[in-house]
Amino acid sequence: MSSSCKYTEDQLNQIFITASENQQNGLLIEAQRGYLELISLFSKAPILHYNLGLIYFEQDEYQKALESFSIASALVPEDADITFNLALSQKKCGDLSGAIKSYEKVLADDPESVDTLYNLAVCYREDSEYSIAIDTCLRVLALEPGYTAAINNLAYLYHREGENEKALAYYQKVVEHDPEHQSARHMLASLLGDSSTNSPESYVTDVFDNYSGTYEHSLVTELRYCVPLKIRKVLEQLSLPKTTFECGLDLGCGTGLGGEAFTDVVETFDGIDLSHKMLEIAEGKGIYRTLHHGSLQDYLKACAEAFDFLLAADVFGYIGELKEVFQLLRKYARQDVIFCFSTETISGKDLQLQKTGRFAHSPEYIENLAATTGWSVQKRSITQLRKEKDGWVEGDLWVLNL
Repeated sequence: MSSSCKYTEDQLNQIFITASENQQNGLLIEAQRGYLELISLFSKAPILHYNLGLIYFEQDEYQKALESFSIASALVPEDADITFNLALSQKKCGDLSGAIKSYEKVLADDPESVDTLYNLAVCYREDSEYSIAIDTCLRVLALEPGYTAAINNLAYLYHREGENEKALAYYQKVVEHDPEHQSARHMLASLLGDSSTNSPESYVTDVFDNYSGTYEHSLVTELRYCVPLKIRKVLEQLSLPKTTFECGLDLGCGTGLGGEAFTDVVETFDGIDLSHKMLEIAEGKGIYRTLHHGSLQDYLKACAEAFDFLLAADVFGYIGELKEVFQLLRKYARQDVIFCFSTETISGKDLQLQKTGRFAHSPEYIENLAATTGWSVQKRSITQLRKEKDGWVEGDLWVLNL
């Protein structure tokens, strides 16, 4: 490096070396400071913008990472590493079309880059281009048959498209490569009709972490989901002792869709969810007093609060056996509590793991469970929960109290 500024060439080189060492040692703030100082002097040095982009990305500052990688890419458009990281940042910032173009650019020079192909397949999946996503995953496996993430993604895609035999075969391959892969084992159980009564936490986390970026658009716009608002209408039709609540708990709060429907009648809301990524979105809405990451059972076992409003919209399908949850909620409920939730409906059995990977519960199971755990059913309302392929998912809305 050379410059006519106050630094000597040796001093400039030392700033760069120190920044690089700090970056390698995880001292990201110090490294960032060094790169920014150098960029103020050498604004067209691509390595500086690239390294700064890596730091921003590692700090989850994706918009800043995108800006840095964009500058670096404009300076060296032929650099595949820069373009790859640009694509990663574009996806994180919600620009799927931009990410797809960037990944395709990398593949134009290196068509056998399996990591690029896999990330491209994920982008196509999130962009609802399912057939292209399947073809792209197959390209990955043609190059690297043991690429477990691509096998699992392909299983999910075939499952989503209703090709259950192919989905079953690929979920079996996932388990062969990784016998401890709980999500794949759960989906195998659902497709094989096993009598499972609970979902692994890792499965629920995987589903919603992967779904978080498109969750609300997909659920509300494509699947016409409005369960929280339907629950609200059911409540308004009842003659309840009170219509406003002091302290609410949103079980499986996700991105906050449920809480949003009750912000004007619940004074303070706490939320609990297994998905970090969903909680990050919920936090940005300012609905909740506190947000907790973890399972409902673990949270309730350590809870020090008492609630007069409990909400579980589209949650119990991911739990299965509900006895422990009902018992714990009873323990932390105020005497004037209202407990609202939805279930998918099944007849003839207490509960059943469906081919979707979710559980359905019979009305008799909920009624008997309520009675044995100290709850009283105030209302059961039959409804349609969401669209699924060409039909509707049938369900029940419940209002319980003590």
